[in-house]
Amino acid sequence: MIGRVLRALTGVDEKTLDLVPSERARYTAMGGVVLGTALIAMFSMGVALLCVFDGFNPAIPIFVPVWGAFILCLDRWMMASGAARHLTERLLKLLPRLVLSIVFGVIIAEPLLLGIFHSAIEKRIADDRIKSVATYEADLKQCNPLPEAEPDPRRPDPNAAKCGELHFSVPTDVPARTSELNEVTTNRDTLKTQYDADVTKWQELEALARDECTGNKGRGLTGQRGQGPNCKRLRQQADKYRDDHKLSENQTRLDTRNDKVKSVTDELAQARTAESSAITAKIAELVTDYRSNQKEKGLLERLAALGHLVDEDGNVHTAQWALRLFFIGVDSLPVLLKFLSGFTPYDKVVSDRVVAQKRGQTVASETERRRLVIQEELARHQMNAEHLSAVNKVDFDARVRHVDVELLHEEMTDSRAAYLLHDSPTRPIAMPPREHSDDGSR
Repeated sequence: MIGRVLRALTGVDEKTLDLVPSERARYTAMGGVVLGTALIAMFSMGVALLCVFDGFNPAIPIFVPVWGAFILCLDRWMMASGAARHLTERLLKLLPRLVLSIVFGVIIAEPLLLGIFHSAIEKRIADDRIKSVATYEADLKQCNPLPEAEPDPRRPDPNAAKCGELHFSVPTDVPARTSELNEVTTNRDTLKTQYDADVTKWQELEALARDECTGNKGRGLTGQRGQGPNCKRLRQQADKYRDDHKLSENQTRLDTRNDKVKSVTDELAQARTAESSAITAKIAELVTDYRSNQKEKGLLERLAALGHLVDEDGNVHTAQWALRLFFIGVDSLPVLLKFLSGFTPYDKVVSDRVVAQKRGQTVASETERRRLVIQEELARHQMNAEHLSAVNKVDFDARVRHVDVELLHEEMTDSRAAYLLHDSPTRPIAMPPREHSDDGSR
């Protein structure tokens, strides 16, 4: 029973195989190969779907058997239709089927490679995700720098091209406070410059008066100690200069402006702290969202991780190609076995039957064609006969009507002659005869 089922997978006919029983073992083994390739294809599809869904999904038990049945039917078709009597014919049949088998072998091999290198791929994906999150966070920080009192010229440019989608804004009072600080600082510095100049000038006058009063010698000084006229005059000049330039008032104003600068500076520092906290919180939120989107590992991500492993490690590269070629070869086995088996006795019996069937079909087709031709000729003859009969009937009816018209004309002529000769007619004028019916009666 098992052998019959396996042979059925190759498309073999058991009744025909009864004529060459020595071929049973060959086709039983071929059926096992076909079944094996279908099971490998099912396993490969199961691994692929687990990668796609990143775990079990109810669709997997439904789709995997369907895929296995499809591969089974495809291999069965290639096994059943690959025989030919001559080598050239077998090669022409082999090439397209071998190409098709290799294509499906590649499709089946990739998920199996993902399963074999599963642990390395998982580790590489985890490492890549950590690097990706770190890179994303660094880009966010570069494109959204924290406010600084003294910007660092070594800091990356936040206006780089990659910052187009990464830049964001948060509510902040830093620009307003910065503008206000610049304004009050300018006012304070302007007043301080003028105040410092006035104080310097006043201090010079004050020093000159002090030197005169203490009797110090120097240019423009009398060198006499005491409250003399020059001492009083210089003292008055110093006092007048201080009063005229309002040094006391300007000192008070300068203190007020210094207090204002300090107050605005504190507010700016608080605004920068609040903006820094908002930016930091926003970056943390975006990074969390970015990390949460990395929960499921898709098929493309696993293939990319395998590609990175292959590029980085020559041993993985060699193992990958060895396994890939192995799985492609396994999937191509049904076609190769059919080709290597050559033109078997079973194939010869099937070929002879096919030739006989073609001949029988040719004879049957020719017989049917001749029957249709004869039937068409008979129908044509029947149509011609019916047409001739109809023509004769029409001609006969026309002649009968002509005779009736002549008789009526003669009777009318006789009646006219009798009237003209005052000869009373012995019989009434005959009415025109009725037309003949289709059966010839009047």
